[in-house]
Amino acid sequence: MSDTIGIFGGAFDPVHNGHVSSILELNEKIDFSELKIIPCNIPAQKEKTIASNDERLHMLNLVFDKYDNINIDSFELDKSGISYTVDTLEAITKKNKNGQHLTLIMGLDAFLNLTSWKKYERILELSSILILKRPNYELDRKYLTQFEQEITDDLETFLNSTGKIIFFTLSQLDISSSEIKKAIKNNKSYEEYLDKKVTKFINDKSIYK
Repeated sequence: MSDTIGIFGGAFDPVHNGHVSSILELNEKIDFSELKIIPCNIPAQKEKTIASNDERLHMLNLVFDKYDNINIDSFELDKSGISYTVDTLEAITKKNKNGQHLTLIMGLDAFLNLTSWKKYERILELSSILILKRPNYELDRKYLTQFEQEITDDLETFLNSTGKIIFFTLSQLDISSSEIKKAIKNNKSYEEYLDKKVTKFINDKSIYK
C-alpha cells in the first residue's frame, strides 16, 4: 500500500459512472492508503450546483460506501463559501502525520487552467498532481514548458516527493454531468450513465427536474 492520500474533488452534481470508473481504476493502479472524495461547496470556476450539499453527499455515499479505503470528506461543504483547493490541502496537511504524501487528482481541463487557481504554486508545495489524460489527446507543449521540472513519468518518483506532476491515461467514459441534467430535465433517457441507487434517489427526490 502506498503511503499517499489521494484527493479527488469535484461538484459531483450528480456523481456518474465516469467519475466512478476513474476513481476505481486509479485505486487499483496506486493502492492509496486513503482516497478522499471531496465534494465542493461553491465551485471557484464553475456554475453553482443544482443538487443540495446533502443530496450530493448522499449520492456519493450510495456509490462508494462499500469501499474500505475510499472516504467521502465533507470538509468543503462544512466550511462553506467558495471552495479553493489550496485551503483544503492546507487543512489536510495539518490533520495528517508529518510527511504523508498527498496526491491531488484532476482532469486535463482543470490542469490546463491550473495557473489561474488560487496560490497554485502553494498547491505544488503541498502535494503532487496526477492528471487524468484523455486517450489520444495531444498536450499543448508551450503550456507544459512552465512545468517541465515537475513532470515525471516514474510513479515511484512521483509518490516520494511533492511538487511532481504525472499523467495517467485511463479508460475514461465520455460522460458529462451537464448532459445528464439536461436529459433529466427534458425527460430523456439517462439511467445508463448512473449507478442504479443514484438513479432511484434522483427520481425519488425529483432532482434536476
